Amino acid sequence: MKEKLKIKSLRMKILLGFFVVIFFILLYVGNNTVSSYKIEQETKDMTETQLPLLIADEKLLFNLSERIGLTRAYILYGDPNYKERFDSYTEQSVEIEKEIQTYSDSEQLTELIEASVAWHQDTVDNIYNAYENGNEAEAEAYLQNFTAPEAERIMKGLSELVNKREELILSAGNDLSAQNTLNNFIGFVFAILLIVIAIIIALIVAKMITKPIVLVKNQMNDIAAGNLKVEPIEVKSKDEIGQLVVSMNQMQTSLKNMVEEMQEVSDTVTQQSNELTQSSNEVKEASDQVASTMEELSKGSESQANITTDLASSMADFVESIAIANNKGQEIYTTSQNVIQLTDEGSTSMEDSIKQMNRIYDVVTQAVTQVGGLEKQSNDITRLVNVIKDVAEQTNLLALNAAIEAARAGEHGKGFAVVADEVRKLAEQVADSVKDITSIVSNIQNETHHVTRSLEGGHKEVEAGMDQVANTGSIFGKINHQIDEMATSIQNISTSLTKIHDNSDNMNQSIEEIASVSEESAAGIEETAASVEQTSTSMEEVANSSNKLSTLADKLNNVIQRFKL
Repeated sequence: MKEKLKIKSLRMKILLGFFVVIFFILLYVGNNTVSSYKIEQETKDMTETQLPLLIADEKLLFNLSERIGLTRAYILYGDPNYKERFDSYTEQSVEIEKEIQTYSDSEQLTELIEASVAWHQDTVDNIYNAYENGNEAEAEAYLQNFTAPEAERIMKGLSELVNKREELILSAGNDLSAQNTLNNFIGFVFAILLIVIAIIIALIVAKMITKPIVLVKNQMNDIAAGNLKVEPIEVKSKDEIGQLVVSMNQMQTSLKNMVEEMQEVSDTVTQQSNELTQSSNEVKEASDQVASTMEELSKGSESQANITTDLASSMADFVESIAIANNKGQEIYTTSQNVIQLTDEGSTSMEDSIKQMNRIYDVVTQAVTQVGGLEKQSNDITRLVNVIKDVAEQTNLLALNAAIEAARAGEHGKGFAVVADEVRKLAEQVADSVKDITSIVSNIQNETHHVTRSLEGGHKEVEAGMDQVANTGSIFGKINHQIDEMATSIQNISTSLTKIHDNSDNMNQSIEEIASVSEESAAGIEETAASVEQTSTSMEEVANSSNKLSTLADKLNNVIQRFKL
């Protein structure tokens, strides 16, 4: 099972490391994006729904309070201006109720709006119309017994809704603060984890690639220096580098066997060359005694021809071994070129990773911009709160004016004074609510500022990741340089093998010439009686060829001495 899980491609190992880093980066960016979207949606709900609904509820509460106050004033003074203002506030209440219904479909709020509409119609029918018909006492009694209590009930319900909505906004603000704190912590942990994983993967991949390559380089340097005693490199990897190590070990073994065979053949050639030289000298000295030693010379020539034939066969095998070793060297050189190509592909993948890091850099920059937009929305909330504050101050001023008017009215203005006092209290409640909302908005702005700082920190971490990827690219460049050096060493070995092959061809040609001369000598011995002079000349040629063969054997020995077996 473990063998099946091993990755047998250097490219896949490198890509797997980068995919792991990219996965964690995408996970980090996705978490920030989801968290930012959630905060944005909650803030949007607060600014576009909850806060406008709170303002509309308070407007309706204030509107109803004003209308009950104007109704009391109308009963007390009978001034038509109060009725006109009542109608104006009624029109405003209709707009406010429509606005509320666009933001909420709460059953309680719908019931209060319907009660407000019914209260208005009841007030017009039983108070304003009765007063205009001269039933002032009846209108005042209806106001005290029905209209005012119903208005207080509706205002109490609206006040409870306002308080609940304030608590809801406060809770949402606290949730946003907690969510932001959690996001900061998660972002910090992700950043640290991402850096650690990237460093570990970079070190592991670099070690996996450089360690066997350095071993191969050192081994090739020893072989290039002629040291064939080095032990084969043990390798467990099945990727391209592992295959390169196996091929290098096979080349070393083949080269060692070939050199040993060359040494044996060289010793044999030297020995046979010396014997051939000695024999040719003896034949030359005894050319005057050919008649008496013809039988011995015939046997010597036949033996010489056989030895030369065997030597030619051995040299043919030797040349074939050199050709095989030369082909192995070319195969290793081709494999090293494939490794160089794979390293270039790894560099290309590194460039793609750098581009991916740039895209992640753009995503984080966009997140910083979005948080800036949230901060702008918080400023819009502050502006709305200031509007509410101004409304509360105007309400308080109206309540003060109403209290002054009630004091001027004396006994008849007591009811109106009560209403003015209620309005003043309502204005104070609104002012307190404004302070709470201001505090909430301030907290949101602070948290938004912290989010901005956190994203900027993530921005810097992404830049650090880009530097790390660039550093890994530099390591790939060094690996590529070492592989180039190794390829050069392999090419040098291949060149040496080619030279040996050429020298062996020359030696084989000389041996064939010796064999040819030996055959001619054997044939000439049968006619030696008639061609003693020709035999002497042939022996001189044999001696020259033997000396040439000895020289070639010495050269071959010098080449072999470069290797340590």
